[in-house]
Amino acid sequence: MELFLDLVFVYAFLSVTDLMAENFRIEGLFQGVLVVLLLWRCWSSYTLLGNVVRLDRGFMRPLIFGLAATILLIGIATPVIFTDRPGGLFGPMIFVVAFLLAQSSALLILTYTVSDRTRRPLLRAWLPFSGGAILLLSGALLPRHLPSDVDGGSVQLALFFAATAVDFIGVRALGTGTWRIVSVPHWAERHRLVMLIALGETIISIGTSRGLIGDPPITWSVIAGSALSLVVVAVLWWRYFDIAGFAAEQALEQRPAATRSRLGRDAHTVLHVVMIVGLVLTALGLKRALSSVEPDTAHRWDLLSALVLYGGVLVYLLGQVALERRTIRLLGRSPLLGIVLVTALVPIAVRLPAVGAVGLLAAILTSMVLADLTVFRRRHHVLHRQAAQAAVRAATSGVTPKELFLDLVVVYTFIQVTVLMTRHPTGVGVVQALAVLSVLWVAWSLYTQVGNVLRSESIPVRLSALLVVALTLTIGIAIPQAFDVVPDGLPGPLIVVICYITLRMLHLTALLVLSRDRIPRAQLLRAGVPNVAALVLLVFAALASSRPHAPAGLSQLVAGLWLAAIVVDLAGGYLVVRRFWQVTSAKHWTDRYALIILIALGEAVISAGVAVFGRPISWSVIVAVATSMALLATLWWAYFDTDAIVAEHVMRDRARNQRVALARDAYTYLHLPMIIGLMLLAFGLRRTLDVVSDPSGPARDPLGYALLFAGVVVYLLANQAFWWRIQHEIRWVRATGILLVAILAPATNRLPPLWALTILTAVTAAVIMIDSRRAGELRRRLHEPPPSTILTDVRPVNPVR
Repeated sequence: MELFLDLVFVYAFLSVTDLMAENFRIEGLFQGVLVVLLLWRCWSSYTLLGNVVRLDRGFMRPLIFGLAATILLIGIATPVIFTDRPGGLFGPMIFVVAFLLAQSSALLILTYTVSDRTRRPLLRAWLPFSGGAILLLSGALLPRHLPSDVDGGSVQLALFFAATAVDFIGVRALGTGTWRIVSVPHWAERHRLVMLIALGETIISIGTSRGLIGDPPITWSVIAGSALSLVVVAVLWWRYFDIAGFAAEQALEQRPAATRSRLGRDAHTVLHVVMIVGLVLTALGLKRALSSVEPDTAHRWDLLSALVLYGGVLVYLLGQVALERRTIRLLGRSPLLGIVLVTALVPIAVRLPAVGAVGLLAAILTSMVLADLTVFRRRHHVLHRQAAQAAVRAATSGVTPKELFLDLVVVYTFIQVTVLMTRHPTGVGVVQALAVLSVLWVAWSLYTQVGNVLRSESIPVRLSALLVVALTLTIGIAIPQAFDVVPDGLPGPLIVVICYITLRMLHLTALLVLSRDRIPRAQLLRAGVPNVAALVLLVFAALASSRPHAPAGLSQLVAGLWLAAIVVDLAGGYLVVRRFWQVTSAKHWTDRYALIILIALGEAVISAGVAVFGRPISWSVIVAVATSMALLATLWWAYFDTDAIVAEHVMRDRARNQRVALARDAYTYLHLPMIIGLMLLAFGLRRTLDVVSDPSGPARDPLGYALLFAGVVVYLLANQAFWWRIQHEIRWVRATGILLVAILAPATNRLPPLWALTILTAVTAAVIMIDSRRAGELRRRLHEPPPSTILTDVRPVNPVR
């Protein structure tokens, strides 16, 4: 449930980067940092709430879904928080009201659920909230009524700054008597995940630096700049998840309960926001750099751009040094080295072109890692021992940080799949996008299988994972051009296929290493013949697509080659999986696939936000956004209410061969149509909200309308097939609902898009609610999943039923 909320914060952080990019000057940067601090207060409130109460039970579920819609509205209103756009509702007031609603809801729930002894000191937390609320409302309303000779923007900025200061200083002044950390692993894990969210926002900023249209040519400068930018992000990820994140958790566990909350406040609530601000600034700097790599855009790279990029990394490293000092009372020497080098080389960086400045920064950060492995090896080992227990627990109990880092890039590739559909908004374009999605799925599922067996966090394994991430990012950059060639650019089809072949070769190498004592190599190579045949078909398809002036009939040949490759790959894999795969951890396996469903839902959230970005916010837009979130929440419920839990129990109870067969059928193959359904829905939502938010545009979008309904039908059909495979049971309520949605598609064809979306959401929600009530007894017999099923199995002590 908390992860669903985190998906919306991904879009909110992206909106902050866009806010600063549109107003790229000192004032705009200050505005962006203020919004990050406000978003952080909102996120940390719900992290504290999830640590005290169960967010996945009773009335909390629909309440959290409503709050997710509110946070999405905050993200949509972020670009107009300081500059209102004509033609819609007043943007600053929308942001402030949505923010106050989200914050007050968290305080109300905490006040209601805690014990009487804790409630009295908690009531004092309303004081700084009330003071900040008055200042925020004043900042939204007052500038409109000031004389023309008074700078209303400066007054608004000052009031927002005062509100943020009152909120942060007030909470710190109240002390830690108003709250307690109930579960240390949950608290630390939530902050590790928000660091991943910020890193993911940085990766998406790298990929979308030249927009979300897919038309700019892909050049060697773009690929080199993206690779160097990924090195920067990877080292920042490595340094945090190597020591700092786990050291903070272990330090919390060793503290007595009386002082634990104070350390949690300082190390996580305060110092983590410093690193988040650093990552947001880094994302902005990388976005500016990658949008300036071509000669005709080089003028965008200026002094301020270089200072933002290097300043963001510097802020991040300072926050990390302070975190290690506060938690384990030691200083890592490599971050100090990085701080010195970044500061010293800024005068050189500002004179370099964009790619050169990014390359210099990548070299500086890489030197930190090399120093840890060589000259600072002894101190590095001491720091590692401080975090060993928490790091081992994270590496062995669930999804590892390196897998989550790969998933951050998968989010970007999913976004690019919808960009491909948008670039070619026809039936052929949709089929092409689904073909690319299928090969991405094959690669992701293969590496999921490797991750289930290979639990090592050694340096070679991490470097291999980073290579996989780099190849996946490159595929994502080229996806919108996977079937054609843009003039003056590299051939997108060849980029996609060559990177995909390299991914498959790396997987084959890993499989040979892992299976060398269990399966004869010759037998393993023979089993790979269908995969090689599929790759050869893709090579021919890429060569045919890369012709500059290909004849019209060639597109049919390319489509046939792609289809044949996918069929051969999936069919060949189905035949050999049971003989060569292992599923050593049922929990890890089910968590990985649950997470990919969440990622697809998150991409749909981002698509809804992108559709209305930059448009005036009207009541129709607010209703459409709320309805879209209700539909996505319903589809979340359809999978996570009982299906995911039952499937994990069944997987855990099966013997080896039966478990592998179930993993193959229910997860590797039946989750693919669920992902396809969510991608179709994401595109349908994007097109529908685009129509709703633009009254001057076309009144209808037939393709978007059709895919909106088709996505729901495909997702629910695949979900029903998944249930049948694990339970051998047909749920007739859902089957009837699928038929009803299919009938509604032509029946609502002539209605306005907002009405059609509302009817689709209402019918889908009604069907899932009826089926959920029928499954009440099953739900009571099941053990509810923990607040986070990604890294740890931790349950807050004070559940809300």
